[in-house]
Amino acid sequence: MGWWCSSPGGRVRSLLLATIVALSSVAVVAAQGTPVPATPVPAYACDDGSPAEWTAQMDAYAKAGSYPAVQTQSGDTIASVLVEVPAIEFTGDGQSATLPIGPCQTIYRFAYSDVQAPEGATLPFAYAEIDWNTEGEPRGPNGSFVSPHFDFHFYMEPKSEIDHQLGCVSTNGRTCDEFETSYEQMRLFQEMPAPQYIPASYRADVDSAIPEMGLHLLDASFDYTVENVNNTPTLIYGTFNGDVLFAEASVTLYTLQNVIDAPGQTLTFTYQQPEAFATEIDWPTEFVITYLPETGGFQAGFASFVHHEATAAS
Repeated sequence: MGWWCSSPGGRVRSLLLATIVALSSVAVVAAQGTPVPATPVPAYACDDGSPAEWTAQMDAYAKAGSYPAVQTQSGDTIASVLVEVPAIEFTGDGQSATLPIGPCQTIYRFAYSDVQAPEGATLPFAYAEIDWNTEGEPRGPNGSFVSPHFDFHFYMEPKSEIDHQLGCVSTNGRTCDEFETSYEQMRLFQEMPAPQYIPASYRADVDSAIPEMGLHLLDASFDYTVENVNNTPTLIYGTFNGDVLFAEASVTLYTLQNVIDAPGQTLTFTYQQPEAFATEIDWPTEFVITYLPETGGFQAGFASFVHHEATAAS
């Protein structure tokens, strides 16, 4: 699950979290999306490495591929919506020389790709956002989010709408500040869909209202241990203003290495389903990761879509 860190402009963007560099201020975003004066944030000392080195490493990976997001069809039915990432050099279990890794908690929001689909096809997702999380400090349920991982977000609205509607004031460079953001805007972040539109086992992570992203809901039935999170994608529902806004999967390097060793070099995970849907939509039932030996990269995304009619809230 990603925290906020993005630089202005462009489809490929990266910026180191202000809390880990000796900066005198951090950029914040107003509730209407307008920049406001920065708030001082103390520097954060890391054990080794440097922000400049990590940023250069991440920028190189961002430039290494085009990160296509492609929707495939099986007749009139959506087969999959997958995004591709380029080669990763592994140097040990959960370790890589390609991507920056802790000890500082750094999140790079670096790739934004509109979904490519056959002409006339239904588009449940407008674009995919790929984030890289270096982690390094335990967080999340039971401190189980500690390993470096990708966040694959698939948004149901165009990026222009997300940027316009989901602004908030962030004084830590990561999440919305509920005291600095207007009451009305925070209400939109915290307004969750009716229960039937969210899988029964999901609960809101109320501290994860993130600028230009939304609120994250986690599966409470999942076994949140470091070992389980390392080897199983964390599958998330994202919401804003009472609607489901995105589907997300957090995938560690351990899981990617498991994919390389898996039969057919593909792993499939069940995506929990709600009881009903607020709009007519094709919705995925699985999350799939495939290793691409010809490139050394991976495809990841949602698959096995099922068509649903709209059901009005009771």
